[in-house]
Amino acid sequence: MGAGRTEGPPRSRVVAVLGGNAFVPPDGALTMAGQFHFAREALGHLRPLLQPGVELVLGHGNGPQVGHMLARVEQSLGEAYALPLEVCVAESEGELGYVLLQSLHNVLASLGVTRSVVSLLTQVRVDPGDPGFQRPQKPIGPVYDAARARELKARGFPVADDPGRGLRRVVPSPEPLEIIEADVIERLLSMGVIVIAAGGGGIPVLRQGDALRGVDAVVDKDLTAALLADVIGAELLVVLTGVPCAYLHFATPAQAPLRRLTPEQVRAHARDGHFPAGSMGPKMEAAARFASVPGRRAIICDPPSLPAALDMQAGTLVSCEAA
Repeated sequence: MGAGRTEGPPRSRVVAVLGGNAFVPPDGALTMAGQFHFAREALGHLRPLLQPGVELVLGHGNGPQVGHMLARVEQSLGEAYALPLEVCVAESEGELGYVLLQSLHNVLASLGVTRSVVSLLTQVRVDPGDPGFQRPQKPIGPVYDAARARELKARGFPVADDPGRGLRRVVPSPEPLEIIEADVIERLLSMGVIVIAAGGGGIPVLRQGDALRGVDAVVDKDLTAALLADVIGAELLVVLTGVPCAYLHFATPAQAPLRRLTPEQVRAHARDGHFPAGSMGPKMEAAARFASVPGRRAIICDPPSLPAALDMQAGTLVSCEAA
């Protein structure tokens, strides 16, 4: 658990994570201007978490960005050096870290809040024997038509249907086991710095003795956020996504919002198939993991709903006390 906070008024410690697909408009046209626009819009709703009394870590997804980077790599083979998948993750962490860093600076200035912000490349240790390496299932990148999907499969790139979206590349997604830079994040938070970290789930690495080595994979950002929140002693995990809350029977005539759940109820609904692995599944599992400790809460909502969700008037709240 977290330790080493500076003395002074009571502070709350929060980990919030933005979905990577939220940086992409409905037409799927990913642009730098669009990413800056989304960041400004989303961060404007985070006002309650940007005040000096909140020690905030901000994470983000990177699926679309990594997918586009891989497309560039494929198209430039023979003309530019190849980039392993974990390097693409690192580059996306740098790209979106810059977008969020500058956008946070501007949002804080507009609020009259003086706080330092830093974007930190973050490595996450995974197990080389994780079954995720044998069964690539994590969707990344753009949606492909059938012809392009067949072409990618023929070249040895796994492609699968991402429910509700279409055919996308899939890559290994092992469990996060350790946040390598957790002690640095801890120190920065204790100094009052807002930290952008563990973007895209962090850069996956293997530990070999005292050495680290990158590995081709993408770690789920929500599971990494839950692990980070646990390690640094956060009280609240906020998972920001594209819907106001979690639902039963999502996108059907029987759709029903879920407002307050215990971790046990989350997992029961997951077993019943309500939270697909490619969308709400990891978010709800991350919330259940973090909130399994009494006194900790997890919130799932979209950015506009966050202020009300913090007052338990919107979103989905997961906690041991929810019952």
